[in-house]
Amino acid sequence: MTKVFKTVKHSPVRLEAADKLSGKAVYTDDISLPNMAYAKVIRSEYANALVLAIDLKEAEKVPGYIAALLPDEVPQTLYNCSGNPPSALLLKDEKILTMQPKCAGDRILCIAANSPEACEAACRAVKIEYQEKKPLFSIDEALKEGAETIEPHLSEDNVIWKREVTEGCVEDGFLESDIILEETFNIPPMQHTAIEPTCCICDFSSGKEITIWSNSQTIFQERRIISELCGLRENKIRIIKPAVGGGFGARQQLHSQPAAVFLSKKIKRPVKILNTREEELTATVVRHGARARVRIGAGADGEIKAFYADYKLNTGPYTTHGPTVLCAGARKFQYGIKNYFFDGRCVLTNHATAGAFRGYGNMQLAFAREVIIDRLAQKLDMDPIELRLKNHVRVGGHFPGSELTLTSCEIEQCVKLCLDKKNEIEKNEATIENDDIKQAWGVAFACHGSGPSSKEGLSSAVIIMNDDGSAELQVGSSDIGQGSETMLAQIAAETLDIPLEDITVTAADTKFTPYDTGTFGSSQTFICGNAVLRAGQDLIATIQERLSRISNAPVLFEEGRFIAGEKNLSVKEAAKEVFFNQRGGTIIGRGDYKAAACPNPFSVCMVKAEYHKKLNAIRLLHLIEAVDVGTPINPLTVEGQIEGGAAQGVGYTLTEQIQINNFAKKPMSTDLLHYKIPLMADMPRIHALIAEGWEPDGPYGAKSVGELSTVPIAPAIVNAVRRASGQEVTNLPLCEQFIVLPNKI
Repeated sequence: MTKVFKTVKHSPVRLEAADKLSGKAVYTDDISLPNMAYAKVIRSEYANALVLAIDLKEAEKVPGYIAALLPDEVPQTLYNCSGNPPSALLLKDEKILTMQPKCAGDRILCIAANSPEACEAACRAVKIEYQEKKPLFSIDEALKEGAETIEPHLSEDNVIWKREVTEGCVEDGFLESDIILEETFNIPPMQHTAIEPTCCICDFSSGKEITIWSNSQTIFQERRIISELCGLRENKIRIIKPAVGGGFGARQQLHSQPAAVFLSKKIKRPVKILNTREEELTATVVRHGARARVRIGAGADGEIKAFYADYKLNTGPYTTHGPTVLCAGARKFQYGIKNYFFDGRCVLTNHATAGAFRGYGNMQLAFAREVIIDRLAQKLDMDPIELRLKNHVRVGGHFPGSELTLTSCEIEQCVKLCLDKKNEIEKNEATIENDDIKQAWGVAFACHGSGPSSKEGLSSAVIIMNDDGSAELQVGSSDIGQGSETMLAQIAAETLDIPLEDITVTAADTKFTPYDTGTFGSSQTFICGNAVLRAGQDLIATIQERLSRISNAPVLFEEGRFIAGEKNLSVKEAAKEVFFNQRGGTIIGRGDYKAAACPNPFSVCMVKAEYHKKLNAIRLLHLIEAVDVGTPINPLTVEGQIEGGAAQGVGYTLTEQIQINNFAKKPMSTDLLHYKIPLMADMPRIHALIAEGWEPDGPYGAKSVGELSTVPIAPAIVNAVRRASGQEVTNLPLCEQFIVLPNKI
């Protein structure tokens, strides 16, 4: 369905672009308050230990030292740091500061000083006596009979959550199958590696009210958790989100904020805590490491008869998002098969704590599924795209185990866009196969959601019109670098039929902006976008009502003009009439949207890779990704999301992993030399494409793109590499099996 819009589906310059380019954008660490102290968390050196003693004598001698905050000075209340709405899945097991660290990087105590340098020196002077205990890093170690129970109050066997989803009878499906394949895939934990480190400034110096500046994706959830920990009503807590240099799920949980709050209260000064890169890598959260044993059965004609997944996640020592990540993985199977069984387990270990991460539970299982489907296509001697399309769910159908009906899907158009681009590339660069090099293409399909699949997303918006016809848009959602404020302003401008430059956005301040569950689950376009659309419609209705009261006649709104009797007013003229007429009033529109659905966006990714036979080396040449996001509210931003998702997926596939030093018994991925994210030279040439689509429940037909874009990258790369090299791949990253060459294009 093709519609013509004035602002939506256009690519204006992002609202914050000039500030970011000129260096004027204010990030959390740019903020400095009068009398502010600098603080640092002293973290456990060991992955499993008891703290026997803390000696502060030498630290107290450091010039500039202010105070320490010790575990017995904070509530020992257990909490879950996840920035999700309250749920039975958010098991409570974490302390603000602990004497029983369960992972390397766990918070022991905080030190405050008058300068970052004094704080660093004082921290080095603190002596901690530990009793070291044997850590359990792997899923197998944690599940072994007799293994130490990591959270005894929640689980006796370290399985913190189980999830089973069934459709049909998977045993019958395998009996009907002509071919059955089975494989186990291992995916290591991965870090978000946002360029901006985690930072917060907390001011509880009055002991009565709290103000927090933090690079948070979920300010209202952060407020709720802090409220519960401090025993302070939410109207006494204000959370402000400054500019954010990337989130990817890492800021969907609290990090140092609770400790900083109590430290600020103790020393009666505002407190800033800024993570080092080592803390980012070892003491925030990572994507869950996973083991996926999958079994697929199909008929000789390519009809998939059954799919079974034994899916285990390594969630580290704290539950955080583990159960919801596990559940999300069960709901992203995009093939309309009759027999499906998902058997999931979330396992506690002493590895790095896992949490929310772009692709939320979908990445790991999609990798296993799309690779084994590729193997199935080769066994059946079928085209891998033909096999996938033959089994793909259609509009009106549903995913296995899900009750939600698919309302839009342009997967075939995504395939066509990819194949057209592939053919264009092949005309200029024929696929090589000789004694040294073999090149091949790989493909993968993907889907995701447009908000939490549990439909818990809630967003709201307020639009206040000024007397000159310009408008102030207020939303509680956080723009974490994806451009959501610009996208929401475009929806508001389209609805009000005014220029985009007439919209000003105020966002993510719990004191002044309306409630939003948070920036997660790829929900901003669909959920907050719908709230803005409703606020705009409410504002138009308000003007109509006001004008009708003035003119004593019905008022129409057509083509951006209000028709009231003989009057034909522009929005600007109507605003003046309403504001200054004696029978007028103010003009405010409000809207909220409680997600009644989370429509699935889809993508197809094709990768061209080459294998160097003598070196056992691989190189990525081209990456094509076509997405079905319904209406792209801002096509340029959608392309940017595809490129960013592709870059994160390339790192995930080729080199990135949190490694454990088996001698030191803690993570060795502590800096960007040991944890390798891709450089420009490592990236293939990216071709971002957008299908023409329309989602009936979306604002102006839109669905999400943020997380979707990174889901198919790993299996598409692996399928290209396995076809080029002839080697099967079951583990990521590929640098463990191949030499990875930089891109030469």
